[in-house]
Amino acid sequence: MTELANVRMLVVEDNPRYWKALQEALQEDYGYREIAIAESPEQASERLDADLFDVIIADMRFGDDARGGFSVLREVKDRNITSIVIILTANDNWQDCREAFRGGARDYLSKNMPGVEVFEVLHQSILAALEYAEKYGNRSDERWIAEHREELRRDHPDQHIAVMNNAVIDSDGDKEALLARIRERKLPLLVPIVEYMDMENIAELIQCGEGERLEFKQTFRCDILDGNKKEEMRHATLKSIAAFLNTQGGTLLIGVEDGGAIFGLEMDYASLTRRPDWDGFSQALSGDILQAIGPAFTQFIEIERCPLEGKEIAVVRVERAASPAFVYGRAKKTEPQQKHFYVRTGTTTRSLDVEGTWRYCVDKWK
Repeated sequence: MTELANVRMLVVEDNPRYWKALQEALQEDYGYREIAIAESPEQASERLDADLFDVIIADMRFGDDARGGFSVLREVKDRNITSIVIILTANDNWQDCREAFRGGARDYLSKNMPGVEVFEVLHQSILAALEYAEKYGNRSDERWIAEHREELRRDHPDQHIAVMNNAVIDSDGDKEALLARIRERKLPLLVPIVEYMDMENIAELIQCGEGERLEFKQTFRCDILDGNKKEEMRHATLKSIAAFLNTQGGTLLIGVEDGGAIFGLEMDYASLTRRPDWDGFSQALSGDILQAIGPAFTQFIEIERCPLEGKEIAVVRVERAASPAFVYGRAKKTEPQQKHFYVRTGTTTRSLDVEGTWRYCVDKWK
């Protein structure tokens, strides 16, 4: 568990008597030491310009401004700041509570809670938030890395990168050297995210051949005999992605023949009427994944372009999903639209019937 003496906290409160009592309780009763004060949203903005914090505790009313706390929330959101924000207010009402949670607040507490020690409730809320952050990490920065991985690999090849508030703050080939510099900067406990930007050798991967976690597709949705789009081809691509989601994850290479020869994406590009290029291709593939498999699974899928032998292929990296993934569509032209469940077995993707799907899901997602 985090050492509370190292937690860096900003209290945004315009009542001197209250913030002094709060500061005293946090320091003397619970062991927090790093506590800064801002007496208005404007001062909070200045503090955020100058420093970084793990936890921000903000009042809601500041003078005549009954909604000043939302200014702090917006500031945190607009800057992609990873701090935990807790609203602590005497001006509590359900409308503000709802808006605070929708704006990204971790908790919304009333100063007027009857029959309880408010500061103890606040302390427990902070502990729960810190525990969650330690267990699950910074989802905002993790998503940003996933969405920009291709660019990050290009800009920081074979480097460890430190990401905070959706930006690379430092990088180094030596992870320990990077971590040492981060410690010297005395950054907040919850950031940054450190990841290695490995330059995977796709050519070597292809030479290994297809396996349980690697599959080749010559095209995304085109019949190689005539170049026309075929629903069966599209479904075959989507079912491979779903099978990886339902098994142990894997990599799908589109534009590669079964034997490993590079076919490229030119045929798929030609099938795109509006944007016959990589951007159009990636948008079409992402759109089909969204429509057929569902938005909940896009977080487990990355799509990147890779130049090989004067052509381009698509690298689709898939992580194991947190829940079962189904594909909605036609496995064959003569079949009706319906949901299908697929898994990866060896080098093949196979469909399970209703009973098999139920047994697999019970065993896999207990």
